[in-house]
Amino acid sequence: MQNLGARANILAMSNDRFGPPPKIALELVPTADEVAFFRENGFLKVDRITTDEEIAWLRGIFEHIFSEAYAGKPGSPLNRSGTELPGQPPASLSQAFFPEMYFPEIMHTQFRRNAKRYAAALLGEDERDLTSWGHMIQKSPGGRAASWHQDHAYWQPELDYHALGVWLPMHDVTVPMGAMQFIPGSHKRGLIPHRQEDEPIHNVLTVKEPVDMTKAVACPLKAGGCTFHHAETLHYTAPNTTDQVRMAFPMEFQIKPRRRAVPEVMPWVDENRAVAGPRPMVYVADGQMIPL
Repeated sequence: MQNLGARANILAMSNDRFGPPPKIALELVPTADEVAFFRENGFLKVDRITTDEEIAWLRGIFEHIFSEAYAGKPGSPLNRSGTELPGQPPASLSQAFFPEMYFPEIMHTQFRRNAKRYAAALLGEDERDLTSWGHMIQKSPGGRAASWHQDHAYWQPELDYHALGVWLPMHDVTVPMGAMQFIPGSHKRGLIPHRQEDEPIHNVLTVKEPVDMTKAVACPLKAGGCTFHHAETLHYTAPNTTDQVRMAFPMEFQIKPRRRAVPEVMPWVDENRAVAGPRPMVYVADGQMIPL
């Protein structure tokens, strides 16, 4: 996190640009039924959030970021291409954080405009108060599951957030590839205790309690569709048992985090900080690092 500004400055001088996204209008507004479903269940599946043309454009950036040549480039959003490095999570689940810091064209996509409009309605916030950050995830064939967890578990205990995630695949995605799965209504429970699944340095979290898989709702998608989920909704993706790479572009929308009077009790965060050190009190908002 400390070096993100430097990385962005390095790549700001790069010629790796893809031009503006396709100018094909698809302005979407969530219905009252969609908002009600989200607030009751903590997730929402949307069959179409952007155009096929824009998915192809985004996929070009995605494949560039994960390419062998670019992945190892100093200052790039990804310093590996499916290989494990010391201090990194186990291989087969590669992530590139904050691609919009390197490719600001992403901020002007139809996907982001529609997703922000949905997020404001689902969260009950003014759209003007929301900012976003994204990360691109490549799950290789044989790639591990993303175990059951809540996004809130990754937050800093000193801060309060109001946020949700949107998950956009770069292609049709099936359950065996690792489509999103949710436990309906789990967001109403608040933060559930988590544990470190691997070495604390990796900071891969899962809930401590068993999850009843019979209650899970899987959401396979066609290209151009997405899911939204509340920050406290339990969610999971299965191992990729296909012979295809699964490519997904999650984005989080949030209001500005606020400092808590008393830090939340999150011992799994303390375990990570004991080996990795504390994270800086900053948040990423629309491609900018904002101190708190």
